[in-house]
Amino acid sequence: MSVVTRRIGLRGRQRGVTLIEALAAFVILSIGLLGIVSLQALSKSAQHQAVQRSRAVTLGNDLLERIRVNPAGLEFYVVADDAPVGGGTFEEAPDTDCAAAVCTPEALAAYDLWRWEQTLDGAAVTITEDAVTANTAGLIDPRGCTVFEADPNKDRTGTMNVIIQWRGLSESTDAVAVGEIACGGAVSGSDPFRRQVIVSSYVIDEDEICNVTPC
Repeated sequence: MSVVTRRIGLRGRQRGVTLIEALAAFVILSIGLLGIVSLQALSKSAQHQAVQRSRAVTLGNDLLERIRVNPAGLEFYVVADDAPVGGGTFEEAPDTDCAAAVCTPEALAAYDLWRWEQTLDGAAVTITEDAVTANTAGLIDPRGCTVFEADPNKDRTGTMNVIIQWRGLSESTDAVAVGEIACGGAVSGSDPFRRQVIVSSYVIDEDEICNVTPC
């Protein structure tokens, strides 16, 4: 057999090898791209949930600051777990704009809770599609409650707990353990999508303290 014949035979046996290598490389590349896309989706989900939690903490501190400014109206800031704020529970704004006028402690508390719910719902930023307007800057399905624990012999001095709950993107352990405050949602321990933040602070009414002990 001549050299030319042997070379032709070798080329014939190697025919299609390059195509198989290309297909294998394509499969490997596809698997890698799918992994990258999946990782990016998980990253976006984790980032979104981190933003929601950070926003909830900020909102809790916001209400606490409003209460500190108006300790005389503390009792009017208490929001029971069976009637939480969030999701447009206040149909209309208060009659008096306490940001521009002097209000009683009760009126200021009502105004503060309305403003707080507006922020909780993200009502400042909306989008309209098919004649339906939706909030886009707030928490997902938010609910807010407050629990006040007064010091002995005090009415407006003690620990204020602001409870904020919202819906997460994926199932997990319910953030509200059995027996804890469900804040208007499903019973405790039964909602795997529920997320929760509790912001606590000590609130002092100086007028109340000074009436007992001269300041």
